[in-house]
Amino acid sequence: MEEHHLLHDLGWLMATAAVVSILFRALKQPAIIGYLLAGLLLGPYLLPWTPLHESGNLQSLSELGVLFLMFYIGLEFDLSKLKPVASAAALGLALQTILMVMIGTSVGQWLGWGAVEGLFLGGILAISSSMVCFNLIGERGDIHRPYAQLTAGVLILEDILAIILLVVLAGVGVSGQLDYGAVGQTTFFVGIFVVVVFLIGKLVAPSAVAMLEKIGNAETVTLFTVGFIFAVSLLAEQADFSLALGSFLAGAIFSRSAISHEIERLTTPIRDFFSALFFVTIGTLVNPYDLWAYKGTILLVTAMMMVGKFIACWVGFVLAAVPPRVAMRASLSKVQIGEFGFVIAALALSLGVTNPALKAVTTGVAVISIMLTPSAFAFAPRLQKSAEWLLPRQAHSLLKVYLDWVETVKFSLRSSSFLMIARKPLLRIGIDFLMLTGLLIVASLGARLLGDSTWQRLLWGAVALGAIPFLVDILRSLDVVTLAFSEVALARPSLRLLAKGPARALWRIGAFSLILFGFSGLFLIACAPYFPTGTSLLVFALTTVVLLVLGWRRAVKLQSQLEFAVMSSMEDAARSGAKAAVQDAIKAMTRKNPWPVDLLEIVIPKNATVVGRTLRQINLRRETGATVVAGPHAGRTHYGVSPDLPLSPDDHVLLVAEGEQLAGASDLLTATGTAKADQSGLPHQFTRLLVAPTSALCGQTLMEAGIRSKFGVSVVGLQRGDDRITGPAPDECLNDGDLLLVMGSEAGVESLREALV
Repeated sequence: MEEHHLLHDLGWLMATAAVVSILFRALKQPAIIGYLLAGLLLGPYLLPWTPLHESGNLQSLSELGVLFLMFYIGLEFDLSKLKPVASAAALGLALQTILMVMIGTSVGQWLGWGAVEGLFLGGILAISSSMVCFNLIGERGDIHRPYAQLTAGVLILEDILAIILLVVLAGVGVSGQLDYGAVGQTTFFVGIFVVVVFLIGKLVAPSAVAMLEKIGNAETVTLFTVGFIFAVSLLAEQADFSLALGSFLAGAIFSRSAISHEIERLTTPIRDFFSALFFVTIGTLVNPYDLWAYKGTILLVTAMMMVGKFIACWVGFVLAAVPPRVAMRASLSKVQIGEFGFVIAALALSLGVTNPALKAVTTGVAVISIMLTPSAFAFAPRLQKSAEWLLPRQAHSLLKVYLDWVETVKFSLRSSSFLMIARKPLLRIGIDFLMLTGLLIVASLGARLLGDSTWQRLLWGAVALGAIPFLVDILRSLDVVTLAFSEVALARPSLRLLAKGPARALWRIGAFSLILFGFSGLFLIACAPYFPTGTSLLVFALTTVVLLVLGWRRAVKLQSQLEFAVMSSMEDAARSGAKAAVQDAIKAMTRKNPWPVDLLEIVIPKNATVVGRTLRQINLRRETGATVVAGPHAGRTHYGVSPDLPLSPDDHVLLVAEGEQLAGASDLLTATGTAKADQSGLPHQFTRLLVAPTSALCGQTLMEAGIRSKFGVSVVGLQRGDDRITGPAPDECLNDGDLLLVMGSEAGVESLREALV
């Protein structure tokens, strides 16, 4: 009978969710609001009769929505998107989180809540809605704009923060108080668990991907994915972390893999189903009369949250040298709470934090803030003009001086020889430290099960063997850091006497010893509780020392092989997804539409009529049907050639087309005679220019900046980090740190240089 009740309740919930989803899509409102309202209608509070019977079973089933939601977030997780905006995103998120926790605890005290409810409310307010933010940005087509990239960076960090919040708040809900020492310890253990599981998972993932690709069955991929989510989630639960942390890691392990898109396609319906069930179930737990009873609190908290998030994020972004207008748009896109707020609210319910006001305030603030976010975002241009008009001229000058100073500091740090050398070794030391600590923790748990026996000693001997690659990497990385530190220190005039002869070697040995002693002290403080005792400690220590001393060369070779295996698997996974997708698309198109195209390379004669004219001006594609796919110009090979790139004598142009089209293109490009255009004003200078964050053009598209119309200069290339874009499109945004390859007259280039700096 209970099974029939469960199916009966599930039918009512999902049928109602389907109706309201269609209705809210038609009204262009977020579906999450419709799901909550559907739950309100079916709950036991609004109507005199409810069709639901077993709300407890439904609530347990709905928690699967959290797992699939976190898996999807992990699957989309990409550290490469975070790197360019990491400092600004971290500072903005830190200020936002601190302010939201202060608001939550203050509101809790004002309402007479306990400290626990206030902390839960602060955690709920701290996390914005990824769904709402990305939908808002996607609908406007701004995904490549600087503010969108900054928003994405903050949301990635918020996903990590949300995981930590779940673990910390779970401890608070059980103990009834916030232990700051426990928070630091929990964060440390979360870091160990994440690094260990992620790196091991990335090593195993290529084999699993190859197996699934070989099988090629959708049912098998789906079952494997769901099983993997539950396996890693249960592992996280066994380590006293949340199931959500495990599902997030399960997604992150397969992110950017060859089958990540296939996994996403197959599991999206499952995620959507259980996510809808989760939100509808949350709605059934909310008493609408509580919403009305706490309407004043809901409106006040909504206003404080939206204004507070905007100010905190904007200040954090600007302090990190983000242009104010970019910071404003990024901040306005985050003035809401969403799906993760309900995950935290559900955690509070499961831990017995059942204050009805907490559920009411969470629901009310989420609904109102989500509905107001598009309007607040559309208000950005007016708000920006008002701020520029209201702020005194001295404030604008002070802000410009600060941004110039920050840019100078960033340039100094980027050009610091010490940081250039020591940055990667320091990162490796941190990762090795977490991996080594995780190995010791797992070994200590196993040793407790074995007791004081020969098997325990054998276990610690094996652990010593497993620790060797990490210890070798730590020692080698510490040596590199010592070298960088020594070079910087000995370059000082006061220490130049120590920079020659035996004194230099003694300095290196002393500096390395001090750094090693400091690191060893930190390592012992963190790992002392997990070291063995008695004979097991002696076995562990002797095995480690003997292996390091006698087998150093083999240990270095083993460590290098392991590092190569990890890096190769990650790089292969990152490349194979895009490569496979492109190859499959080409094969499919070739099968359906055989295409007899060919390539032809043409050299532009010196007296050709097309010299000095652009591909757009000669209308090559429309006249002949041929497409220019590459061509060396001014010593560089351009792929995806811009139609506004002028043709010069001796340019090698690579064309793709059918036979007759290539013949026509060849006649057009090699025709000689008097040029139809005056070549005296041709751009004659190639220059590289850097976009500074203080520039008025930073954050604008090439079309908005008017580089060609205002300065008479053509942007023929753009380098952003390791990525190069040849012939960037007019809607390509100018970001801080972009390197532009421009062509134009000397006066125009100098004017553009001034505007960019």
